[in-house]
Amino acid sequence: MNEIVAADSNAAPGPRTDVADMVERVAASVVGLGTRRRGHAAGVVWKPGVVLTAASAIGHCDKVHVVRPDGETAVGEVRGADGGTDLAVVTLDTGTIPVVERRLAPPLRTGDFVFAVGRDASGLVHASFGFIGAAGGAWRTWRGAPVDQLLRLDGGLYPGLAGAPVADARGQVLGIASAALSRHHGVVLPVATVDRISAQLLAHGRVLRGHLGIAAQTVALSGAMQAAASTTAAQALLVAGVGEDSPAARAGLLVGDIIVSAGGRAVTDIEVLRDLLAAEQIGTRLRLHLLRGGLALELGVDVTEQRPATRC
Repeated sequence: MNEIVAADSNAAPGPRTDVADMVERVAASVVGLGTRRRGHAAGVVWKPGVVLTAASAIGHCDKVHVVRPDGETAVGEVRGADGGTDLAVVTLDTGTIPVVERRLAPPLRTGDFVFAVGRDASGLVHASFGFIGAAGGAWRTWRGAPVDQLLRLDGGLYPGLAGAPVADARGQVLGIASAALSRHHGVVLPVATVDRISAQLLAHGRVLRGHLGIAAQTVALSGAMQAAASTTAAQALLVAGVGEDSPAARAGLLVGDIIVSAGGRAVTDIEVLRDLLAAEQIGTRLRLHLLRGGLALELGVDVTEQRPATRC
């Protein structure tokens, strides 16, 4: 028989490891969340009075039905949701429900054993077991939001596990599960991202992000274009769309303009521009160096807040 997995190991538990004990340990901090439109999902007590879950699991609802570990039910208030990272904060009196234990180090590796824990509408605990399918550095979601570390599961998520805590072989939680950020795989939002986003949701009810109101794509610069723009950059951003009454439209930006630099920084792809639209830039004017019809041009665009969708 194999020995119980060592306390400092990330390997999958062996036959003598009591996986049920680890599930119970995490489940003590897990609540069930229900809405009429979205069905049931999982949430985890992240700090006293604060439950974290997946934004996609609760939609635009302001209140959710909560099933506590002791079987009692309550109504939680949705304090904020961020579609960019698929995280949402629900507040309620968590009472004696313990705050979940988080994993802060060492970094996860591809192949590490993990499991997710949920709770259904009847209070029944359910879990799913697997491995980290891919682990990497910081990345952006398809909605443009930065995530501190890539933690992709080796498969999808079962129904009811959106927003569930995902734990390692020691029962320490490494993040929140999302099925909305990848077409084929479940994704784990790591602790650092959860802490950063939840702090903003609690403070503002939303995540503050700058906004110009354009659609853009990368375009190669010819030698003549580089000379006209006084740049050595091989790429820039072609403006493919300008939102009606957007900051870009009010500044006079046009479809077909090529953004060569912004704020004095070469804009070689959309990620560079997104970095320049951080929360601290809201209310400032961003200087754009453009090419329009082969001629250099400068415009100042006032960065405004990108407002989330209206909640029901």
